Amino acid sequence: MARTILIVEDDRALAGTLEIGLLALDDVDTVTVFDGREAMEFLETTTPVPAVVLTDLELPRVDGYQLITWMRARPELLLVPVIAMSARHDAAGALKAGANEFLAKPFALAAVRARVQELLHG
Repeated sequence: MARTILIVEDDRALAGTLEIGLLALDDVDTVTVFDGREAMEFLETTTPVPAVVLTDLELPRVDGYQLITWMRARPELLLVPVIAMSARHDAAGALKAGANEFLAKPFALAAVRARVQELLHG
């Protein structure tokens, strides 16, 4: 069964690029939402939980910091790996919120795939 990667990115072009790049991995499906509120709704209503969440930090309605903090407060989502992305280069803030990894934008798609693969195979 394919594992799901949740992409939370408000830039639709970048979201599409991430979807295409991550689908190159074996046994992976992607779901994309465009803000933190949509991500919360997805995470509350979907089982099994995603294998990895890839989130921008600067999002409308609920930002990535709030999303990560919310996830870390929920037992069923506590261990879901989160990769935070931002052009602001706030790795410390992302990690403090509970992200497992941080990628500074712009990034190479190969770097995203490598990080996701590492998290999937632990």
